[in-house]
Amino acid sequence: MRNCFMDSLAVLALVLVSSCTTFAQTYGTKGYAPGTWKPDELPKDLAKPKPFNSHDLSGVWSMPTRPGYFERHSLNDKWLDIKDQSVPDQMRSQIYPPPMTPWAKAKFEATKPSYGPRSVPPGLGNDDVSTCEPMGYPRDLWEANLRPFEIIQTPDRVLVHMQFHDLWRTIWTDGRELPKNPDPAWNGYSVGKWEGDTFVVTSTGYDDRTWLDHFGSPHSDQMVLVERYHRLDSDNMELQMTITDPKAYTAPWVGDKIAFNRAKAAIFEEICAPSEESHFNDRIRDAAVGTAKP
Repeated sequence: MRNCFMDSLAVLALVLVSSCTTFAQTYGTKGYAPGTWKPDELPKDLAKPKPFNSHDLSGVWSMPTRPGYFERHSLNDKWLDIKDQSVPDQMRSQIYPPPMTPWAKAKFEATKPSYGPRSVPPGLGNDDVSTCEPMGYPRDLWEANLRPFEIIQTPDRVLVHMQFHDLWRTIWTDGRELPKNPDPAWNGYSVGKWEGDTFVVTSTGYDDRTWLDHFGSPHSDQMVLVERYHRLDSDNMELQMTITDPKAYTAPWVGDKIAFNRAKAAIFEEICAPSEESHFNDRIRDAAVGTAKP
């Protein structure tokens, strides 16, 4: 019995010595810092690209963050002052939304958002999200910087589950056409198809009460949204969106390419409950402007 006990101690000591040696070769290496290893320095099994199916977008995704960047707010990376003369003319169409029509400009000027150069304190704004009205799409997508979304593929449709407001989108892939005269829907009606390795989604039938973004950018019920999803590798995907809405904009609005990373998290319930939102308004939004209920 004593010999077995001594043998066990010897094995344990060998494991501990080996573990310490391995630790020293990793965290003890001169100049080591997490994330600084180059691919040719990694073990061969980690340096190899992970296999993936370019026609499979399934998984939980979120937008990557970077220092000083709170969240994306619109089709373009940020809302810039269109009067900024430092931007060359040839670049303006790439970073600004196209000019609005008189109809859209009137709707835009009636909005009181909580973001951007026209922002007002939330307690004085008219953003319907503060009363749990649907945000609509694509606006709900901008929350993916802080909250993930999940893509689920089936033989005849793609389901997109946005964590924020527990939003579900259905993208039909069974070959059907878009409805000719649809009743307005908060998230529109969507069909998708593959063009090479790019999943192209076309959506129409949007309810024009929603905003396109946090700045209050409007759209009409004639809006056509085209999304182009392209999976780059096992952990990265990009999306580019184009909005065509002649009632609201004088030209198509082509957005920047949006990067998504595979999220190391699961979707959880985040429903906008009116009772909870009302409590939040009293404590935060209305309190900030001195209009909270006594």
